[in-house]
Amino acid sequence: MTTAQTPPLEAGLTYVEQPDAGALHRLVLRSDAGTAGDGSDGRASDGAARTSRRETLWIDAGGAASTYGLTAQAPTRRALRGIRVARAFTAHQHHQLVRNAVGEASGRTGLVVAPNVGALYDAADACDAEVDRLFSASLALLADLADALAVPVLVSAPRASEQRRATVRERADREIECERTDLGYAFATEGFETTGYWQRGWWQTTIPYWAELCGTVAERTEAFEPTAVAASLAD
Repeated sequence: MTTAQTPPLEAGLTYVEQPDAGALHRLVLRSDAGTAGDGSDGRASDGAARTSRRETLWIDAGGAASTYGLTAQAPTRRALRGIRVARAFTAHQHHQLVRNAVGEASGRTGLVVAPNVGALYDAADACDAEVDRLFSASLALLADLADALAVPVLVSAPRASEQRRATVRERADREIECERTDLGYAFATEGFETTGYWQRGWWQTTIPYWAELCGTVAERTEAFEPTAVAASLAD
């Protein structure tokens, strides 16, 4: 049973289907893969509790790395240490920052984030052939970086065209889905589902939480099937 509100981040290129930038902020700041600082909020089982000193390289596009947004999602200010943000405003700048990230990454790098990965290429003032080549190269470099360092590389494409978004999803090793609820962000992967929402002073669970904790009616019925002796006595 887990009380984590975000899924564990695995090495490889991961596509994040996000409702807004805040979902990515929470995913980064509540994960074990990311930045320095203990991030502890009193629950040892929460993904926010970490002691690593690894850095996060953030290749920003579209203003996703909002200072206010990151601060709002950080469990403590120490959780923000180690996040290195570089902002791009054109497709060529974005491609160069991806190349720079490959050169800057090291054994201390625990996470790479590239939100809005296709937006600047869609808006580029250049011929389609050149832009497509830059986009493909950037995506390939991010995938290679994930493999070379064996770290998670998170990409999202909420502002990209359908074609570029489909390309990103096809290239990704896995996908994290997220939707915004009245209680907070709900994340889902093949092996994870947000089943509880913990806030300061209160918490809210869901039916899947209790089903995992206590089992379902069908499971309990199977567990108490009559033995052969009991069945013969009943006859």
